[in-house]
Amino acid sequence: MPATVELITEQLNSLARARTGDSKACARELTALPGHAGFGYSFVLERTTPGGPSGKLVLRIAPEGVRIAGPADVVRQARIMASLADTEVPVPPVIWYGDEPEFFGRPYFVDQFVDGFKLADVALSAGEAQELARRGVETMAALHRVAWEPRRDAWGEPTPLDEEMKRLDHLLDRPTLDPKAVARAPELRERLRSSIPRTPRIGLVHGDFQWSNILFRDGRVVALIDWEIAMVGPTLLDLGWLCLFSDAQSWVGGELVRTSPLEPEAIVETYSRAAGFAVSMDEVRWFRAFSGYRFGVITVFNLMLHRRGKRHDPEWERIGLSAPRLFEHGLELLGHA
Repeated sequence: MPATVELITEQLNSLARARTGDSKACARELTALPGHAGFGYSFVLERTTPGGPSGKLVLRIAPEGVRIAGPADVVRQARIMASLADTEVPVPPVIWYGDEPEFFGRPYFVDQFVDGFKLADVALSAGEAQELARRGVETMAALHRVAWEPRRDAWGEPTPLDEEMKRLDHLLDRPTLDPKAVARAPELRERLRSSIPRTPRIGLVHGDFQWSNILFRDGRVVALIDWEIAMVGPTLLDLGWLCLFSDAQSWVGGELVRTSPLEPEAIVETYSRAAGFAVSMDEVRWFRAFSGYRFGVITVFNLMLHRRGKRHDPEWERIGLSAPRLFEHGLELLGHA
């Protein structure tokens, strides 16, 4: 935790009292939450005056000592979630957000704690898990149906596909990467560039749409969480990403897909049925291949950082075993194995 429980609790008390006008509002039971793009805590807000927020809430604070941009821009995340409040996409209700230095010294937001479970955390029958997973895919389609133009103030302008690929060039074109891990990545990159979709459907993109970011309860999706890398862009980025983390053929060992209740083909079929707009199967294959390339490049880059002692995380040694396979399967999906 970046600061003592006592300090964060004191800062929360100041925020809650300023926002509610309740001079005795009090934060209790502060508990650190998992996450990589900032600091998160759950807490219970007690009030002495009626109305307004109370009960179990969540605080997110930007990391200390980093530029407030991308995943560290927690205020942008709050605005994105708030922009979806009037849609069929379930998000945690946002209560407060801001960047006033007097509370935490850096940007923050507070939202309602959503009581739900992730598929990997509960014991379900295969049929139950598959039915819930289909609800998750339908929620993805619902997100992609939401009009992005009225929400550009929160989300920004569309990110072109070629720009997304250029960002990965910065990670891949380094002499310090392990050539065995890089394997056929340059070949896959060229295949992707030569067949890049020219007019993909543009919409709201979660950016990390996978099973661990979907909360369920009572047979339905109750929240999509972790909006750190959300953007306006080609909507099939989300579909390709979910397929990647459900495709045993992309991985060595299969640990990352062991809890997936649906095969990629079933995910695509469910999405196509729920989308309400035409879905090109050629583009689906491209985005599946691109997702493998994208995560593979992220993997070899993080593996390099770990081995050079710049960011210790031995988990990348295990994940890195799949990097060559990610690139190879991407070529298979494009018909260039």
